[in-house]
Amino acid sequence: MTELDNGTIVTDLDAAADNAVLTQRGYSIRHIETWHDHDNQSFIHWDPPELTEADLPY
Repeated sequence: MTELDNGTIVTDLDAAADNAVLTQRGYSIRHIETWHDHDNQSFIHWDPPELTEADLPY
């Protein structure tokens, strides 16, 4: 799992444990990217969970 400077999280497609944790925390898949010049490695780019009214302090 890698966190980029802009806050985006990227994981390997095969990193089942990391992907499960992110899904449980409410992250959603932005897109899957495959690098054909690097042995066809695939990576998932994740979006953070969206805020709801329940997340806002009153």
